[in-house]
Amino acid sequence: MGMNITFFGTAGGRIVIMTQTRASGGFVLEMDGERIHVDPGPGALVRAKQYGVNLRKLTGLIVSHCHPDHYTDAEMVIESMTEGTRKKRGILIGNEHVIKGGDEYRPVISPFHLRILERYEILKPGGKTKIGNLEIIATPTKHGEEKALGFVFKGSKTLGYCGDGEYFKGQEKHFEGCDYLLLNVLRPRNVKWPEHMNTNQAAKLIGLVKPSLAIIQHFGMIMLKANPEKEAKWIEKETGVKTIAARDGMRIDFEKFSKHGLNKWIK
Repeated sequence: MGMNITFFGTAGGRIVIMTQTRASGGFVLEMDGERIHVDPGPGALVRAKQYGVNLRKLTGLIVSHCHPDHYTDAEMVIESMTEGTRKKRGILIGNEHVIKGGDEYRPVISPFHLRILERYEILKPGGKTKIGNLEIIATPTKHGEEKALGFVFKGSKTLGYCGDGEYFKGQEKHFEGCDYLLLNVLRPRNVKWPEHMNTNQAAKLIGLVKPSLAIIQHFGMIMLKANPEKEAKWIEKETGVKTIAARDGMRIDFEKFSKHGLNKWIK
């Protein structure tokens, strides 16, 4: 059935998102017959059309936390997944703030949109659920949105998605055994921003997890000026793990990567 990711956007940080220097539509994971949209920020619908991904065929939607660059198109993605609200289908997974709100956050999914789904769930770190053939495990983060999550997707392969947040001691334990690791890396080497990951921290986590492939994305303006491709090469040199910097519209075919190496697996 294959496994691939299509990046609808690789923007991180307010300046990059509000200027659309990079797009901000999240990414779509296809794995073991499931199609899951993760963190559909501003422009997700437009990018789906641009990159030829049919959101009506989604089986699930994940919103990692209650910051606009991760949720703004979520309700319209739900409408696509339910074929214009005509079919009760699809599964939504989010943290507590996404579904219920909190002191500083309002819920970002309306009761109407929750009602038209087949199912929705609130996960906390360590929580587990399923979307069809995939097991989904929520992981903790260290981020300004204190209930923000990362995720592990387990099927025929295992993908770890760190979500937003800086590296914290022991984070690697939550991604043990991951074949692939996807990291949101806002800043380049030696440039820190509280509660966000930089290249040094990404290299530490990748070096401890040792996946077959690491992918960095969610770049801020300083990272773009530093050149994400150069930062990825530095991580690869430091860790010995093949590391790439995602681009808007990039599609990674993991099956071809496993069989053929580096020549035929990226569009």
